Amino acid sequence: METNLKAVPAWMVPEDPGVPSVAALGSPTSHSLRRADRQSPAERAVPGAPTREYRIPNLARACHVLRLFAASDEYLSSSAVARRLKMPRTTVLRILHTLAAERLLQRHGFDFAASPELRTGLRSMADTAVRVAAVSVLKELSQVTGEAAHLALLAGDKVVMVETCDSPHAPCVGSGTHAPMDLHCSAFGKAFLAFGSRASLEKVLASPPLPARTRRTLTTAEALTTECARIVKQGYALDNEEYEEGVRSLAAPVWASGGVLAAAIGVSAAAATFAEQRVSDIAVLVLQAAKKLTGTLAERTKV
Repeated sequence: METNLKAVPAWMVPEDPGVPSVAALGSPTSHSLRRADRQSPAERAVPGAPTREYRIPNLARACHVLRLFAASDEYLSSSAVARRLKMPRTTVLRILHTLAAERLLQRHGFDFAASPELRTGLRSMADTAVRVAAVSVLKELSQVTGEAAHLALLAGDKVVMVETCDSPHAPCVGSGTHAPMDLHCSAFGKAFLAFGSRASLEKVLASPPLPARTRRTLTTAEALTTECARIVKQGYALDNEEYEEGVRSLAAPVWASGGVLAAAIGVSAAAATFAEQRVSDIAVLVLQAAKKLTGTLAERTKV
């Protein structure tokens, strides 16, 4: 239920009580110009500064709605959007109808979805934001684990490592950055399958047999379904030499606002150094990194 608050136009900037109004001055004078010159940088407005005074709450909420649709291929009702973004349903309903009227969203009955063009553009912007935010987290993860750390994004029916921080002790092993990887046999891909939409998992399961990259690759729908259930329960995905012989990886999901699965973060190393005995310890560190990056994304998109 929305609270009726006294509306204050966001574009109205309170006057400095120590500065005469334009009406009082009549016209700019050298005195007023000299005073402006004496102002400190803190007193002068900085173009583009993200200040609360210039922030329009409902416009920010509309941006959150667009980000949600950019990350989803499905039609969503106003109730579903309100629940995911934790906004009042009446506010969401007005935003959805406005965006649909401006042809930024497509409407089907009581449900809405982003147009393919809009989804592509917004998803590209969201991916860039995640990559920028992930750099420092990847560096820290690489340092504490001693292994190569990666950020992966979903790209159609593949997963791509878009950012990599090499191990401080050895060159990165396994597939390099930007190499598309199968979803069913990589830790990063399985993280997307397990924590993503049911439709994505069903699409993979509906096209057996799944290609075997190594002798350990899961190739049946039953085995992959069981594996995804295990991943959800433990919070992370493990590639136990399933994508590449001699390479072990572990990845966890990264979430954006509205509970949207934004990326997967994790580490990979030679199985000889990333031994099975280290899985539990590495998992704790990767989950901490995923939580930190999720928190950073949430902080940057606060209304």
